[in-house]
Amino acid sequence: MSSYTPMSHYYDTIMTSGYYNYEVIAKSILNYTSAGKILEIGCGTGLIIEKLANMQVFDTICGVDLTEEMLTIAQKRLHLFPNVKLSLQNIIDLSLAEEYDLAFSYGGVWYFVIDGDAEPFLVSHLVNDVDNHQGFARLTKHLRPQGKLLLGIQGPHFDYDKVLSNGMVYSQKISPCQGGFIKDYYLLNGSEIIMQQTLHYSTYYFGEVQKLLETYGFKYKPVETKNKLFLEFEKL
Repeated sequence: MSSYTPMSHYYDTIMTSGYYNYEVIAKSILNYTSAGKILEIGCGTGLIIEKLANMQVFDTICGVDLTEEMLTIAQKRLHLFPNVKLSLQNIIDLSLAEEYDLAFSYGGVWYFVIDGDAEPFLVSHLVNDVDNHQGFARLTKHLRPQGKLLLGIQGPHFDYDKVLSNGMVYSQKISPCQGGFIKDYYLLNGSEIIMQQTLHYSTYYFGEVQKLLETYGFKYKPVETKNKLFLEFEKL
């Protein structure tokens, strides 16, 4: 699994320039639980956790991420919240002291892409089957029985350029490859490339995902709701 080290210093500028609506994402999580202990898989710089912590309804909020530079920023953002814990972890080696009532990933380790009426497919930052199996195997050990796993929903990926709040231009290019796709990220200041990073992603058809998750005790819970931001799975 690749880290976001090259992007970490610019991550907040990119992500808060209209990439996601963090307030809406946090409120959506309240539709699934409004108390207890929750875990974010791939918390980045803590932008979702900050919104959740400000709601003051959860006993514990834990965020894990692979990139140390991201967690350093998250720690500065979240240090005033006593119920927030952050941990430098790779999901395939996940080891925490607690079980959680709900775990979620929105653009983190795993998420779904839905294009119109087409069937969802899973996108994973883990580029091989062994790591995806290991990741879900470790995750299930940290969810209580009947605990919930929420994996975010995004629209189709495509090439685009976007002017950010600081005047720089964020650009992404998508290239298909066997078993997934490659995404090249750029940040430009005029003609100068300030940041460049390439990440590989694997993809799974929805039927494959269901079988994979069922192997580790997760059952899909279909809910017909407009504008939903997550697909829900329950640990049996």
